[in-house]
Amino acid sequence: MSSQAPQLQPLNVLNLRQHINQRIRDAILDGTYKPGQRLVETFIAEQLDVSRAPVREALSALEQEGVVIHVPRRGYLVVDFTDKDIEEVYSLRLLLEVGALERVVKCATEQDLAEMQCLVDDLGEAAMQKQDANSIVTLDMAFHEFICRVADHSRLYSAWDSLRLQTRLLLGVTSKTHYDHPEQPKKWHQDILDAICDKDAKRAGAILTEHILDAQYRATEALGKLHSSNLE
Repeated sequence: MSSQAPQLQPLNVLNLRQHINQRIRDAILDGTYKPGQRLVETFIAEQLDVSRAPVREALSALEQEGVVIHVPRRGYLVVDFTDKDIEEVYSLRLLLEVGALERVVKCATEQDLAEMQCLVDDLGEAAMQKQDANSIVTLDMAFHEFICRVADHSRLYSAWDSLRLQTRLLLGVTSKTHYDHPEQPKKWHQDILDAICDKDAKRAGAILTEHILDAQYRATEALGKLHSSNLE
């Protein structure tokens, strides 16, 4: 086994496939495995001290979730993104979340607004303390998910949820750029929340649009640099 391969800790649990699935998913989302990287069943099985069969089953399940692809004669790879893929993910998020915002401005309760404020405060604190990228991404996603849930539109939420893991993967790739501007994550989300509180759907939508387009730009730039380094 190559000494350069990412290392995962062995497992000692009963429900192997579920835990293997979670361990590999976490390793993809936290950047241990990079977009486009091959996932070698033998190496993963050795690192987790399990047989290859549950690893193969977990990889197949992750393919259904959209974070892994299977390529004939190459095996499983972490999903990679072209510029068009990134544009599609963020443009669909934009359509869904702006639509959700318009509903939230009309129906959000004081309790909803208070919960969103807690998420924004927690996100700001995590970013300023430069906590691990996964914690920051989790809080970022939680704010956007909350908006889609409060919109009370099950089909909209289902469509948004289908993008969850690919969105997390893209955010994980780009989240480190926030460390140069740790105040930025809270500012984006606080401005959106303030507009919701003011019942100003137009302003909330404009800020959200700017936020998502900025995220799209940074994702495209980060993936471009990653692809360039892989060619060197």
